[in-house]
Amino acid sequence: MELKTLPVASQFLARGGEMGRLIHSFNWSKTPLGTIENWPQSLRTTLSIILHSKFPMFLFWGPELIGFYNDAFRPSLGVNGKHPTALGQRGGEIWPEIWSSIQPMIDQVMGGGEAIWREDQLLPIYRNGGIEEVYWTFSYSPVNVESGAVGGVFVTCTETTEKIVTLKRAEESKDQLQFAIDAAELGTWDLNPATNRFTGNDRLKSWFGLAPDAEIDLSMALDIIADKDRQQVAEAIQAALQPGSPGQYDVEYTIVNRLDKGERFVKAKGKAFFDESGKAYRFNGTLQDITEEVRGREEQHKLLTLVENSVDLMSILELDGTNSYINKAGKELLGIDCDQDVSLIPISDLHTPEQFEFVAAEIIPSVMGTGRWSGRFAARNVKTGETIPLYNNCLRVDDRNTGLPLAIGAVMRDLRPELAVQKALEESKERFRLLASELEQMVQQRTQELNRSNQELIKTNHELEQFAYIASHDLQEPLRKIQSFSELLQANLNDEEAARQYLTKISTSAKRMAELIKSVLNYSRLSTNADPFVETDLNQILEDVETDFELLIQQKRATIQRDRLPVIEGIPMQLIQLFSNLMGNSLKFSVKDPRIVIASQAFRPTDLARERGLNPGFDYVHIQFTDNGIGFEQAYAERVFTIFQRLNHRKSYSGTGIGLALCRKIVENHGGIIRAESELDKGTTFHIYLPVKR
Repeated sequence: MELKTLPVASQFLARGGEMGRLIHSFNWSKTPLGTIENWPQSLRTTLSIILHSKFPMFLFWGPELIGFYNDAFRPSLGVNGKHPTALGQRGGEIWPEIWSSIQPMIDQVMGGGEAIWREDQLLPIYRNGGIEEVYWTFSYSPVNVESGAVGGVFVTCTETTEKIVTLKRAEESKDQLQFAIDAAELGTWDLNPATNRFTGNDRLKSWFGLAPDAEIDLSMALDIIADKDRQQVAEAIQAALQPGSPGQYDVEYTIVNRLDKGERFVKAKGKAFFDESGKAYRFNGTLQDITEEVRGREEQHKLLTLVENSVDLMSILELDGTNSYINKAGKELLGIDCDQDVSLIPISDLHTPEQFEFVAAEIIPSVMGTGRWSGRFAARNVKTGETIPLYNNCLRVDDRNTGLPLAIGAVMRDLRPELAVQKALEESKERFRLLASELEQMVQQRTQELNRSNQELIKTNHELEQFAYIASHDLQEPLRKIQSFSELLQANLNDEEAARQYLTKISTSAKRMAELIKSVLNYSRLSTNADPFVETDLNQILEDVETDFELLIQQKRATIQRDRLPVIEGIPMQLIQLFSNLMGNSLKFSVKDPRIVIASQAFRPTDLARERGLNPGFDYVHIQFTDNGIGFEQAYAERVFTIFQRLNHRKSYSGTGIGLALCRKIVENHGGIIRAESELDKGTTFHIYLPVKR
C-alpha cells in the first residue's frame, strides 16, 4: 500500500506490513469502534507502534476489548487457527479457551491497576487444528486516551514453549541421567582444573569413606587410590588435561576406603573440556564399581587357565551348530592348529558320517530336552582322519535371567589310554588264565607224580617188609638147616653113612639159598633198571619164549593158541622175562594136555570202563593169558603177586615163589597193570594191560 494512496486518517498504517493492510481493508463500521477516521489519536499512535515493531504485540481496545496484533505475533496464532478472524473481534471471542485466565489481568489494568508481568506461563490456545499447550512470557500495560483514562491494554509477549519444552527435556534428561547413574550405581565426579576443587556424589563419598556433606579435594581423591595404581591414574589425568588432546579419560584402578580399608575395583571414565586458548576449564565423569567384574575376570582367568591346561577336550557348541571354543587339548586331539578359528570348521568335519548323524539325531535333542547327555562317543582328527573314541559329557548352558538355552558345553575324555589299559588287562588276564591253567596242570601233574611216588614208596616199603621177611624167614630157613646139619655132621663124623646124608642135605640147602638170593637179585634189578624203551614186536617176543620152552611143550603135549600181537614201546629183556614166567607157570601148574590161549585187543580207558591205575589219555593193548591148569581160589588173586608167596608146597611144584612178583614188577615198569582171574581146578587167566606208547 502506497502512502500517497491512503487517506490522511489511515497514514499510520503505512509500512505496517500484512496486518496494516488487513486493518485498512477491514470493515470497521460494523464494530463499536466505527470507521478509522473516527478513531482517537491514542489508538492510531498505539497501533502505529505495534505494526512497526518486530516484537510480538497485541492490543485490547475499548470497553469491548477489540483485538489488534502485528505480523510478529501472527505465527503464535498457528496455521488454520485464529488468524485472520481474530482481528476486530472482542477479547472473549478471540480467546475463549483462556479467557478465564487472562480476563482478570485485563480487568486489573483497565481498572487503573498496575501493569502485569508473567514469565513462562502456560496458556493453552487453539491453533493448528487443536488445543496446544503454549508457554508465554508477557506484560499487560495500560494505554491512556486523550482524557487520561485507560483506553486499552498493550500486550508485549513472546512464546517460550520451545524453551520450556527444551528445559523440560533437559530436566527429564537430567532425571534420566540421574536414574541411570543410580541404576548403574555410578559415582560421579567433577574437577575444576583451575582450582583443583573436586566434587562427587554421595555414592562416591561413601566409597571414599566420607560423609555426604564432606568436601573432597584432589589430594584426598588421589590418596584414596591404592599405591600400586596411583601413578597410572595420575598419568591418565595428566594425559586427558593435556592441551590438544581429545580429553578422554578411561582407566581402571583400586580405591581403599578410608574407614574400613576395604578395597574396591573401579572403572573411571571422563572427559576434559577446553576453552579457546586450549586450557582445560572442566573435567568430569563417572566411577563404576567393577569389583565383581574384576573378581569374575580373575575367576574366569583361573577357570580358563584350568580349562586350557586340562588334558580333556572341552568345547562350546553354539545353537547355530558352530563351535565357538575348543581348548588346547581338544585342538591337539582333533588336529586343529592353535591359532585356527574353530568357528570356521564345519562340525561335520570333526565326525564320521555315522557319528555326525548320531550327534544330530540323539545327542543334541537329548541335551536340549533334558539338559545333559553322557556316553561313549567318537570324533575324527581333521589331519590324520583317525577316529578317536571318547567319553562325552554334554550340558546345556542357559541364560541366567530368561532360562533360555544359549549353547551346549562338552567335556570329552580320550578313551584310548583306558582302552589300551583295558586291552592289556584282558591280555594279562588271558596270560594269567593260561599260566593258571598251566600251573594247575603242573600241580595236577606234580600231584600225580607225588601220588605215583607215594605209591612207589608204599610199594617199596612193602617190598622192604617182604625183604625183611625173606631175611628173617625164607633166607634163614636154608641157613638154619645148613647150621643144624653141620652140627649133626660134626657129631657123627665116625658114622660114614650118616655123614654122607648130612652133607647131601647141607648141599641141597645151600642150593636153595643160592636160588633165593639169585631171585632176590633179579627182582631188585627190575627196580633199578636203566634199559631204554624201544619199539618191540610182542609176536617176536612170544616166538622166542616158545622156542625156549619147546622141549617142555613137547613133553607136556601142550597146545598154544595166540592172536596177532601189536608192536609197543617196551624193554625187550623184561618183556621176554614177563611172558617166560607166565608160560613157565602155565606149563608147571598144568594137568593132562595143557592148553594155553593168548588173546589180544586194543583198549582205551574211559570214565565208564576204566581199569584202576590206567591213564585215560593212553592207548593200551589188553593181553589175556589163559591156561587150563590147576588154578586157585579167587581169594588169593592178589597174594600170588607177592614175592616168595606160594599157594602149593615146594615138594609138589618147584620154584622160589618170585615169578609172578617179577611179572607185576615188569608190567608196572611199563606203566601197565596185571591182575588174575582163577577158579580152582579150572585154570587161570592173567589180564595184562600195556601202553602202546609211553
